[in-house]
Amino acid sequence: MHGTSSVAAFMTEARALVRGGATVENLHAVGLLLAEASTQPGFIPNAELHSLHGGDSSFAVLQTDPDGLTLMLASFSPLEETPVHNHGSWGVACVVKGRDRYRQWRFMEDGELAVVDDKQLGPGAFVTWPDPPDDIHSQMGIDEPAIELVLFGKDVTTIPRQYYDPETGKVRTALPR
Repeated sequence: MHGTSSVAAFMTEARALVRGGATVENLHAVGLLLAEASTQPGFIPNAELHSLHGGDSSFAVLQTDPDGLTLMLASFSPLEETPVHNHGSWGVACVVKGRDRYRQWRFMEDGELAVVDDKQLGPGAFVTWPDPPDDIHSQMGIDEPAIELVLFGKDVTTIPRQYYDPETGKVRTALPR
C-alpha cells in the first residue's frame, strides 16, 4: 500500500491491478494488497453494520465507486452458516479478525450443487473467485465472528442474487438484505 491507510487509496490501487481483467493472477494480487491494507492503522473505520442474507451475519459498504467497484466490511456469525449464494461478480475476501469457514460450491455435471472446496481462513488469509458461475459459496465464523474485508467488481448490494438450497434444489432470487 506504499504507506497509505485510506480506503480511497486502496480502491485506486486495486482498480489498477484489475485493469487487465479479473484474472486469477490479478485477483491474487488484489488479495495481497487487501491483506496488507487490513493491517494498516486506521484503514478499517468504525461502521454501522446491517443484516446480511436475513441472518446473524452483517455488513457495511465502505466505498462504492461509479464503475461499481465496491469494498465492504463484513461480520460472519459463528451461530449459522450463510445460505449458499452467489454475488454476480468477481470478488476477494480477506479475514481481518477471527477465523472463517469458506465453502465454494459448484453445479456438477448431474445438476447437483456440491462443495468443491472447504477451507478455514485466519487473519491475513484471503480467497478469490471469478465472475459467475464460479461465485457460489457459503461461509461462517468459527468460534467467534469472522471480520472480513470484501472487494467486489460490481456493487453487489444492488444486484439480486441467487440463494440455493442444496438439499431441495430450490433457488430463490433476492437482494442480500
